[in-house]
Amino acid sequence: MKHLFTLLLAMTLSCAVFSQRYLEEIFDEVEVTTGVQYGMNATVIAYGIFGEAIPEDLIMDVYEPSGDTETSRPLILYFHTGNFLPHPQNGGPGGLRTDSTAVELCSRLARMGYVVASCDYRLGWNPIASTQDERVYTLINAAYRGVQDCRTAVRYFRKTVAEESNPFGIDESRIAVWGQGTGGYIAFAASTINDYIEDIATIDKFIWEPQGFPIPMVIESVNGDIYGTSYGINPLDSDTLCYPNHIGYSSDFNVAVNMGGAMGDISWLEDGSVPMISFHAPSDPFAPYQDGIVIVPVVNLPVVEVSGSYSVQSAANAFGNNSVFEMAETYAPGQVYTDGANLNNDGYFGLYPLVRPAGQEADSAPWEWWASDNPNNANGLATNPDMSPEKGRAFCDTIQWYAAPRLACALNLPGNPCESVGPDNDMCIDASDVNNLFDGGLNETILSSEFTNEGATGTEDLDGVDGCWIDTDEANGLDYQVDNTVWFTFEGTGEWYNITTGDCNGSGSFENSDTQMAVYQGDDCGNLALVACNDDINFDDGNYWSGVDIETADGATYYVVVDGFNYVDFGGDNTTGTFCLEVTQIFVGVTEMEEVRMHIYPNPATSEFMINTSEPIQQVRMFSIVGEMVWNQQSVNTNQLRINADNFAKGVYTIEVTTTSGTAISKVVIE
Repeated sequence: MKHLFTLLLAMTLSCAVFSQRYLEEIFDEVEVTTGVQYGMNATVIAYGIFGEAIPEDLIMDVYEPSGDTETSRPLILYFHTGNFLPHPQNGGPGGLRTDSTAVELCSRLARMGYVVASCDYRLGWNPIASTQDERVYTLINAAYRGVQDCRTAVRYFRKTVAEESNPFGIDESRIAVWGQGTGGYIAFAASTINDYIEDIATIDKFIWEPQGFPIPMVIESVNGDIYGTSYGINPLDSDTLCYPNHIGYSSDFNVAVNMGGAMGDISWLEDGSVPMISFHAPSDPFAPYQDGIVIVPVVNLPVVEVSGSYSVQSAANAFGNNSVFEMAETYAPGQVYTDGANLNNDGYFGLYPLVRPAGQEADSAPWEWWASDNPNNANGLATNPDMSPEKGRAFCDTIQWYAAPRLACALNLPGNPCESVGPDNDMCIDASDVNNLFDGGLNETILSSEFTNEGATGTEDLDGVDGCWIDTDEANGLDYQVDNTVWFTFEGTGEWYNITTGDCNGSGSFENSDTQMAVYQGDDCGNLALVACNDDINFDDGNYWSGVDIETADGATYYVVVDGFNYVDFGGDNTTGTFCLEVTQIFVGVTEMEEVRMHIYPNPATSEFMINTSEPIQQVRMFSIVGEMVWNQQSVNTNQLRINADNFAKGVYTIEVTTTSGTAISKVVIE
């Protein structure tokens, strides 16, 4: 045990430093609001005294990071252990929302930036009933009430967002349920029970014959629905067994975490069930690691066959439900914990087997510790003989840091290690080199490999595309929408080229085949001048791919940006997908006489440029990239003309010079 404990400490030290909210403890203090009532429901715990179920306030303590300014934070609902029985009558050292482990983990998670609610839930069943059927009947009803209470807590928080201006500052779209021991049964069940008939009423082991004919052990009209949103009335004595809470709000959550416990029936787990993170001692004598019978601690009586963490994770991984955790496997700061799990988890993402040393196989909850004056201290030490705060916190380290990146992934939190970072070329500075596309001969088309803008985050401002790209960004006051852009770069050859986007000869798939393109010239991304841009090759014919014809300067650097059209003004979203670039060298003639020779310098120009011609100029006209005439001067009557470039916006312009012999056309770039 000493060697294993030392390993846990080493793992703690080697991974103690992280650098991201939800992946490290970034807050020093935690604020705890105690005694928060999240609902009210009927409890049978005092049935022997009152002869009926009585209303019970459902209470929780809410942990929040002190000094936090974030107002939309993920929520974790934490359910403690205790065998569905009150402490100390349960015979174990734990069973309260204020147990040492519960307080420790809730505090740690709050210091990481979460809002954490440590929840009580209704207790009561008969673990010492004379028949196994009665033990199963009372236990399944206790677990059913736990599921109702869990879902009530979820709805309570959503109600506070909608009706109380979100006093706890939660993000209702990011909720986790975390169960310790008995709470693990609740986490598993609340994340999988979706249909009363399929999941309860028709499962053989949950059917009994107390009156000589088969009936379900749980009946919706008697016990309330699976969410706790309907009344449950005992028809024999009109006793109310369930009161509805917070009707109209969703009970859904995003991810489940269990420390021990088991799933009542493996058929509950389906393709599409929420991801699950499991910590379990394979030698657990009470809650089986694989498939087996639940044993009541202390009295050691069998109850019902269930599926433990290994069986659950096997099925969850087979369905692909835990595939969201795959990228967390290579999260460097937590690698030592991942490696520790992978030593024994058979490759199941999300499973951490806490293998106990020889002689301590019964230590099924090594994360627990308690005070020496606990009334059930002796029972606790019987299975956890070397219990101590130091040992318990070391196991909490393992649990915390293995769960951290996987929680962040399942909740899709900012900076999570599974977050898609998009293609590598989604910013100008990371533009993909496509010089090979410009090696073809005249009229030869070269097709690129497939590119994608799916997941691209580039939203750089682009000069010159307003008036060319026709989707708008009214929210930011722009005449164009920039989103999901990808960039390419090449070196000019002095030739003309046609550059278009396309479907890669049928292998690409881009929504509506609708891209936008712009080509810039410049030495670097901070000094770009627009050369050409295009929204649709032929809108009237339904060709929404984009393309341009450009004349390149030999040795000049060019950048091509491709963007998906944004249909926000038409009730849609921006288009994404895979596409190819098609580049063709073309020949472009200009209407000019050989007798007229023109030279423009410097080109590119900054403050001014000169036009020199072989004979006196009669007229000079300048046109923008979209064909608008921006300057016109007649009766020049000189071979040399100086033009102030400061009078024009950055970009590429066409210069048309007319003399008595004819017309000459050339281009100038103003930077």
